[in-house]
This record gives sequence, structure tokens and C-alpha cells, in this order.
Amino acid sequence: MNADLMSTIENIQHQTSSDAILDIMYGAIDQYGFERFIISGLPDPGVDVRPFVLLSGWDDEWYERYTTKGYVHLDPVARHCFSTTLPFDWSEAPYDRENDGPARRVMEEARDFGMDQGLCVPVHMEGGMQGVVSLVGKTDHLDETGRLELHMLSLYAHGRLRYLNGPIGRPTVRRGITPREAEILKWAATGKTAAEIADITGLTPRTINQHCENAQKRMGTNNRLHTVVEAIRHKLITL
Repeated sequence: MNADLMSTIENIQHQTSSDAILDIMYGAIDQYGFERFIISGLPDPGVDVRPFVLLSGWDDEWYERYTTKGYVHLDPVARHCFSTTLPFDWSEAPYDRENDGPARRVMEEARDFGMDQGLCVPVHMEGGMQGVVSLVGKTDHLDETGRLELHMLSLYAHGRLRYLNGPIGRPTVRRGITPREAEILKWAATGKTAAEIADITGLTPRTINQHCENAQKRMGTNNRLHTVVEAIRHKLITL
């Protein structure tokens, strides 16, 4: 895993204000060619999105239009977050361009604000809640490593902001994992594959995968990357 990325994640972990994370995120996404972003929860149909927004780096005028007009419930990009756990290009969000006029209007108005391309990272949280980190910019230059790094950065930033915006004085959640699971997750955080971790630890790839699955079940996460991010966030592993 990119050393600069891990340093950025560590930096986010130590911040105590959303404004500080805003500055860090602008610097981090700029390295991948992105310009603006938003980090938010996704409300149920008909519910105002504004209380769910954790951090906005959008143009103020577009943010005001999007939130006051309830565009989150019409936006095909936001809607697609409920159907996948993997990052996707905005252009991959499906909608009927001929018959879904409201969705088409949102996408056309976004283009008027220079927001015609981007990468969306769905965030699936405990209790069935949904969230999103949406990055504005071209994606054709991104390779698989870049997408993985942005996925990890987004999940971690979303988690830290949820923590900062939570009730004051709430207890820190700690979900236990075994020392072996922690060891394997630390290697996974550096970008090692199951086969590579097996070579390092002397275990089989099948055993590595089983340890990752066990840690995922203990922590209530959705995939391996989410497990790594939550383990870092809850200080179950250090980098």
C-alpha cells in the first residue's frame, strides 16, 4: 500500500475537527486527479439529506441546490450505492435516460457545475445504514491500485467523521480479533495478497482467507478492505 496514503490515514485518525479533515482530503484526492468531494450518509426516501452530510467539498451553489431540492433521492449515483459495495464511476450508475426525467435532470445540472465525471465509494455501515464518498474528476487514468487506495481512504475518512459527529462521550467501540487475525490484517493493509501473506507467515492461502473471514464476522464488516479500515480505526492494528 502506498506509504503516503497510510501516512494520510494516520493523519486523519488523529484529527479532532471536520475542518482539519477537509484540508487533508483536498490534498489527498488531488494526488489522484480529483478536485472536489462529498462525504455523507444516505437517508431513507423523502428524508432531508442535510443532517446526514458529514463533510462537503462541493461548490456551495451546487450543494445548496442538491440538498434543498432533495436530489439525493433522484440521483442515480446515490441510488446505485444501495446496490453495490464496490467503487464505481458515475457513468456506471444505471438509469433510464429516456424515461427517468428527474434522474436525467440531476445529471445534466451537475454537468453545468463541471461535475460530469467522478468516482463513487459506497459505504455500508452497521445497522443497515448507507453512506457515500463521492469524488469529482476524471477516472480514466486510475489503475486498480489507485482505486483500491481511494476506496481505503474513503472508508477511513467516512468512519472518522462518523466518530467525530457522534454523541459526545460515547464509549469507544472495540471488537476483539485474535493476534493472528491482527497480524494478517496488518499485512493486508499494506496491499499484500492472500498468497503473499501465506508466503510470509508460513500458512496456506486458504487459511489466510479463513482468518480474514473470521475477523470480518467478528467486526460486522462487509469485505476485507472494510475490515482493515475498521481495525485501524478501532486501534486493533497499527501501521
